[in-house]
Amino acid sequence: MPHSIQILVAALLLAAAGCGPSAPTAPPATAPAPPQTNTAADPVQPTTAASPPSAAPSPAPPAAESGLAGLMARYLKSDEAGIWRPDEQAATELEKLAPTAAQVLPLLANPRVEVRRSAAFYWLGSFDPAAPEQVAHFTKLLGDSDRTIRGIGLAAVKELPAADQLAALPQLAEMLDPAREDKADNRAAIARLLGSLRAQAAPGLPALLAAAKSDPDGKVRAAGLAAIAQIAPAAEAIPPLTAGLADKDAAVKVVAAAQLRRLGPAAAPAAKELAAALSDADQRVREAATEALILIGAPAVEPLAGVLAGKSDEARKYALVALGRIGPPAKAALPGIEKCLKDGDAATSRLAAQALKQIGPP
Repeated sequence: MPHSIQILVAALLLAAAGCGPSAPTAPPATAPAPPQTNTAADPVQPTTAASPPSAAPSPAPPAAESGLAGLMARYLKSDEAGIWRPDEQAATELEKLAPTAAQVLPLLANPRVEVRRSAAFYWLGSFDPAAPEQVAHFTKLLGDSDRTIRGIGLAAVKELPAADQLAALPQLAEMLDPAREDKADNRAAIARLLGSLRAQAAPGLPALLAAAKSDPDGKVRAAGLAAIAQIAPAAEAIPPLTAGLADKDAAVKVVAAAQLRRLGPAAAPAAKELAAALSDADQRVREAATEALILIGAPAVEPLAGVLAGKSDEARKYALVALGRIGPPAKAALPGIEKCLKDGDAATSRLAAQALKQIGPP
């Protein structure tokens, strides 16, 4: 197909892979240029051309470089606004040349980053997940020193069948290390990809556990917890999920509580920490923890009764809701619920009365 269409397809693939902006303001064939420093604050743009500070500089181009490699080296250019755009003349020459996979794929290993980046971007629109040679070349991009090229490799790997994704698991797990992959969006995308592979991705659990515990970005920690819950047996997933309830980021705590809720009664070992989460400043955390405690059932009654005797009025209300929903198995909490009938807060008194009806007489 005409290369202008290839470029559009490539841009759409990158956006679908989560490696580009959801609402681009530039034409699909454009891409942000690298910042002067290697930051991890912005979403990964697969066409952003920054490399980690430790990456070796590209070899200087020959004085009169020619051929396809030289054409690729001229293909992506940065404008004054810091945007990477295909050079019009080079794009026209490439469209006329219509290079084949056999000609382009070897350039993905070219020593010059400009050539590798342009070749990867150029061919992504024509990437065939069913072609073993293409799969091998694009999977190797996960280990490239350039973050943009790694992002393009990740976009391609997301298109692969599960078996090929599992074959790339060692490289993907390595990229969960912030020292290895400096773009948080890439690390979060990898965690989600591993989670989608379920139990088959168990070899990646150590890297996910490290990410969930100590990644500097909350969205990566949250994605790591969700992936762990998808991959690991409940007994192995509960400790990191319980630890996630104490995360400094409310969004991570919500994910931890939601995943414990998904485990239902099996999450009983986390009942004490879930009950403590009823005092959280974030309403989403309190609600998710309440739902998890209700599903845990009888083992949650004792920690919930402790909340009734605590100092947090808000936590007491959520505890009363949970105990009422647990019903007759919550009879051991009746003395504490009856004390709440005399609470100075009218809403607490009403919730206590409702809980008594739901639980029934002693």
